[in-house]
Amino acid sequence: MAFRSVGTNLSRPYPDGVRGLAEDLEALKSAGPDFVEVWPQNLGVILGGSLDTTRLRAVGGLLLETELAYTVHAPLEVNLMDLTSHGLQRDVLDASLRFAKGIGAEVVVCHAGQRVGARDARHSMKDQLSAERSALRWAGDLAGELGVTIAIENYYPEQPILRGAVYDYSVWPSQLAEQISSVDHPAVGICLDVGHAALAAGFFGFDLIEECAALAPLVRHVHLHDNLQRTNLTGEPRVSEHTVYGLGDLHLPPGRGTIPLENLFRTMDFLEKPSCCVELSPELFPSVPEALHAARELSLAVAPREPVSA
Repeated sequence: MAFRSVGTNLSRPYPDGVRGLAEDLEALKSAGPDFVEVWPQNLGVILGGSLDTTRLRAVGGLLLETELAYTVHAPLEVNLMDLTSHGLQRDVLDASLRFAKGIGAEVVVCHAGQRVGARDARHSMKDQLSAERSALRWAGDLAGELGVTIAIENYYPEQPILRGAVYDYSVWPSQLAEQISSVDHPAVGICLDVGHAALAAGFFGFDLIEECAALAPLVRHVHLHDNLQRTNLTGEPRVSEHTVYGLGDLHLPPGRGTIPLENLFRTMDFLEKPSCCVELSPELFPSVPEALHAARELSLAVAPREPVSA
């Protein structure tokens, strides 16, 4: 198989108690994922950049009792390029890593910096990229001690990026590869988000397969989902109707969109088999069994064939 393991995400928020969380974990367990990717911000286990021990006791206990394996997605707004709140950003990533250790997760996904706000003109882009590399080396040291791998995720051209309100270098996969290569840390790799890369390729005009191939040696984790490769250029219609028009980051099960997934993964020369999270939108939670099956079929289809002995 092309993937070491195939899991799915748990992206719904659970602001109060753990009853809904327990029900969803049991539903996922019956679907048979190799792991479940959880978001600490949706579980309420981080408060002010530190682990909330009271909430963590309840949530962490439930996660362990369910006897699933896990990966972790750090909060979406972690921005290690933000020099105005650099300490807090590092604290949030630190808490995410320690949460991962507590539930036995081996991977923590983190977005590359800068997409969450306009670039601070008091700091050069060179300085901000350098700050991100330094922070990732520091976080990589901690991750190594905890037995965790950090996987930095590529992004897609959402509305603030299209308007020029924010900047995100990771919409070009090859630029993310260059940044993480410069970090040069054994505990820091890349999360290839296939749906994001396909949308970016369609908008910016780069070759999807060539750009993703540049990431392959650094990929430790994959976010697998499908879309129609149509960027929402105007902000209309409302998000709730994006599926109707086939626009944007739809997070469909593999095979339900138009991304050439088999062609893409046949060209990916991974140094080691990555874990693969089938990342679905919350409203597609009932489609988890279908999506896991599709991902495993894809993994088998693109796996190198063993030579037949004479």
